[in-house]
Amino acid sequence: MKRHRFIALLFYLLISSFLLITGCSKPILKMPKRLPPIIKTYKRITLDRDGPYIVNTRVYLKKGEIYSILTNRPNWRNSLSLRISKKHVYYSAYTYHSSAPLSGNLYLHFHFSNYSKKYRIIRVEVIVWGKADYIQIADFFEKMKEKDPNNEVIIDALYEANRRKDIYLAETKASKEIEKTKKELQELKEEPTKVEKQAIKTAQKEEPALMAKPSADDIKKQEKVTQLEARLAKLTETLGQLEEMKKKFEEERKKADRLSKELAEKDIREKDLLTKLEHGSKTPPVIVIASPKDGSKVEADMIHLSGVAEDDQDLERLEVFINNKPIEKKVGRGIKVKGERYPKRLRFSERIPLERGKNEIKLRAIDADGLSSEKILTVHKIEIRKNIWAAVIGVNTYPHVRKLHYAVNDAKAFYDHLVHFNQIPAENVTLLVNQEAHLTKVRSILGTHLKSKAGKDDMVIIYFAGHGATEKDVMSPDGDGLEKYLLPYDADPKDLYATSLPMGEISRIFNRIRSERLIFIADSCYSGASGGRTISVTGMRANISDAFLDRIAGGKGRIILTASGANEVSSEDANLHHGVFTYFLLEGLRGKADTDKDGVVTVDEAYSYVSKHVPQATGQEQHPVKKGIVEGRLVLGIID
Repeated sequence: MKRHRFIALLFYLLISSFLLITGCSKPILKMPKRLPPIIKTYKRITLDRDGPYIVNTRVYLKKGEIYSILTNRPNWRNSLSLRISKKHVYYSAYTYHSSAPLSGNLYLHFHFSNYSKKYRIIRVEVIVWGKADYIQIADFFEKMKEKDPNNEVIIDALYEANRRKDIYLAETKASKEIEKTKKELQELKEEPTKVEKQAIKTAQKEEPALMAKPSADDIKKQEKVTQLEARLAKLTETLGQLEEMKKKFEEERKKADRLSKELAEKDIREKDLLTKLEHGSKTPPVIVIASPKDGSKVEADMIHLSGVAEDDQDLERLEVFINNKPIEKKVGRGIKVKGERYPKRLRFSERIPLERGKNEIKLRAIDADGLSSEKILTVHKIEIRKNIWAAVIGVNTYPHVRKLHYAVNDAKAFYDHLVHFNQIPAENVTLLVNQEAHLTKVRSILGTHLKSKAGKDDMVIIYFAGHGATEKDVMSPDGDGLEKYLLPYDADPKDLYATSLPMGEISRIFNRIRSERLIFIADSCYSGASGGRTISVTGMRANISDAFLDRIAGGKGRIILTASGANEVSSEDANLHHGVFTYFLLEGLRGKADTDKDGVVTVDEAYSYVSKHVPQATGQEQHPVKKGIVEGRLVLGIID
C-alpha cells in the first residue's frame, strides 16, 4: 500500500512539474460558470511546439467585433501572430483588445523559436465581446483583478481597457460639450441686441434709424459670446488630440504587424530548412538577420547586429566584416557558442561600430564540410547635427517676481552642451537669458524663427529654466480650474494672461513647427510652493492636474520632459550651482546615462537617469515626468 502511495505521489509531482514547465498549470482567467452578458464567446486554446504550424481556433469573428487575446505571460503576446480567415495576412497580437478588420475564423501561431526549449506549450484565451463597450470590458477585467490581484496579464489587459475607456469617455464628454456650446452660441447670436431692436422699431415707423448705444446687457452678451467661442475652440482642440491618441494606437499596431509578418516569414523559412535537414540534403549554411534592416539610416556610432545562422552539418565559425574589415573581438576564428565547439544553430548578437556615411556589413558562415554562405547589408550613419534647431531660455532676474539663482547657469550649460558637446552649429541654437527673454522675443523665436527654419525631418529642442505659475481659469480643459504659465523676463503676476506664456499658447506654437521630432524640456514648476521655480498668485498652493502635459504632448512627434510632477517643487541647489533636474540631466547626457555604451544618449536613457538620481538628491520630493511618443530613437547626447 505504501509503495502504491509513493508511486502515486511521484506521478503527481512529475505531472505538476510538466505543467509548470509548459505553462499550463492554471487558466489565465478564473471565469464564472455563467458568462456575463458582455461576453459573446470565450475559448481556451493550447499551442504545442510540436503541433501544427497554424491553429484554427474555430472562433468566428464578424467584421468590427471587439476581441481580446491573453497568453500565460504578458510578454508572450508579442510573439503571437494571428490572422482572420486564410486569405488575411498575419498580424501581431500587439494589443490585448482589437477590432476585427474582416469576418472569418481566427487562426493563431506562436513563435516558439523566440523562447527556450523548456516551453513546449502555450495557453491562449480568446474573448469575443458582445458589443464594443470599453466601459463594460474594463469593468469585467476589474472584477477579474479582484479575484486574482497579482495576475500580470489581467493587470495589463485592464490597463489597456481603461486607456481606451478614458478616450471614449473623454470623446463623448467633449462632443456633448461642443454641441451644448454651439447651441448656446446660436441662441445668443439669434437674440437681437438693443441697437438691433431700435433699428427694427424705427424701420417700422419708416423713420431714420436712431443712434443707440450698446446697453450693459449687450456688452455682457458679447462677452459671453467671446467666452463660448474660446471654449468651443478649446473643446475642438481636445477632440483633435483624442483623435491623435487613437491614431497612435493604430500606428503602434501597424508597426507591430510588420514585425509579426517578418517573424512569421522567418519561421516558415526555418521550418523549410528543418525539412531539408530531415531529408539529409547538404546545403550551405543559412543566415537570417533580425536587425538591423538592410538600407536603414541611423544616427548612432554603434548598431546592434542580431540573428541566427544554421546548417544541416556543424557550423565551424561565423565571420563578421564591417567595410571589408574583420571584427576583431571574437574568440578563436569567429563567433562561437560557449560549451559547443560546432553547433548546428548559432544565434549571434553583437555591437558593430559604424563610420560616417555608408557602411557595408558582411557575415560569412562556414560549416564543417567547408561550405559557406554570405549575407550583406548596408547601414547608413547620417549626420543629424546640422538638422537640429534649438531655443534655450533661462531667467534669473525677474523685475516683478522673486528672483532665481541658477536658471541662467542651467540655460548656459545646456547651450554649451548642444553647441560644444553635440557640435550643433551655433547659428542653429538661440540663447535667451534674463532681459533678452522678454515675452515678445520668446514668442518670436519659438513661433516664427523655429517655424521658418525647422523642416519636417529636422529635430527641434526647446529648453526653459525659470518660473512657472498658475491662475484660476474655470474654462481650463484640464479639469482643475487652472491655467498654467511659463514666465518670461517681463512677466507680471497681476496680469499673467497678457505678460506670460500660457500652456495653450505653447501648444499652438508647437503646432506651427513642422518638425515631427520636437523635444520640450522645462526646469520649472507650477505648484506655488516656496523655494522652487514657481510663484504663488493666489497666495495658496494649487492642486494641479498634469493633463496639461498631455495637452502639449498630444501632437505628432512631441516629447515633453519636465523637472517635476505637477504638484511638486523644481528645486535649486547651492552646492550644485544648478537646478537639481538640469544638473543630473547634463551629467547623464555627457555619458553617465549611456547604459548600452553605444556612444549616444537617447531621451529615454536620459529620462531613466534623472528619474533615478533627482528623487535621490531631493529626498523623494521631486520626480521628473516624461510625456509623448516619437517613432525611433531621439538622441540628446553624443559622446565623442
